[in-house]
Amino acid sequence: MKRDPRLRGLSSEHHHALVLARTVTALVAAGRADDAANHLIDRFEHELEPHFRVEEALLLPALRGAGEVALVERTEADHASLRALALAARGGRRDGLVAFAERLTDHVRFEERELFPCCEARLPAAVLDAVGQRR
Repeated sequence: MKRDPRLRGLSSEHHHALVLARTVTALVAAGRADDAANHLIDRFEHELEPHFRVEEALLLPALRGAGEVALVERTEADHASLRALALAARGGRRDGLVAFAERLTDHVRFEERELFPCCEARLPAAVLDAVGQRR
């Protein structure tokens, strides 16, 4: 799928998120839940949380202003759920690791198939420019 160049950075990060989801699932299946949790926690802090912050600071307010409230609320709910599952893993819980991986995979698909196409169609160039310049 052709992505607006200003959203390619975020879209590329989605690939890394899918790799994280697969890795967590594979480690849990191999009986290595502690390794899965440690990997999840590290990648969440260094990759996912910064990604979420960009979306929440730049894309979601603009989308809300454009009347795309349902997309914004879905994105916010997914981010909250993923943060809660990562926090549980940090706190020693291992029962939500596979749920985290599944939710992350679903979230990435949602953003690539629904959220980003809407951003490309509805958001002003200045917002997309700000996203593209965030690095």
